[in-house]
Amino acid sequence: ASWGYPEAWLREWEPDLEISSEYILTNAVFVAESEGRIVGVVGVGESPDGPEIGHLWIAPEDQGHGLGRALVDRARQVAVAEQWPSLRIVSDPYAQSFYERLGATKVGEVSAPVAGTERTLPVLELET
Repeated sequence: ASWGYPEAWLREWEPDLEISSEYILTNAVFVAESEGRIVGVVGVGESPDGPEIGHLWIAPEDQGHGLGRALVDRARQVAVAEQWPSLRIVSDPYAQSFYERLGATKVGEVSAPVAGTERTLPVLELET
């Protein structure tokens, strides 16, 4: 929503944006807190396409303060402990430059149509 996507798109994406209890039970999930409120979250684990960062969200008012970097660093620590050489990231186009600043490289794209509009998402690889 902080990037101005239409409400109809956000509703269509709800199932993919939700961090379910099942996801939490089967992946490593970490939160960033500030003054007793959750302001960010990262989820990392195995997927059919290999180890990946499946979720990374920072509250809009808390973006730009290093929380995203800290959560990605935590995901990298998990990857190192699991001996995964890299993490896959299917990124929102607006977040691609953030991941690239952290060392990720674009390795492809996936089709992600929404509400009848053709759209692609960059696929990145982040070495651990």
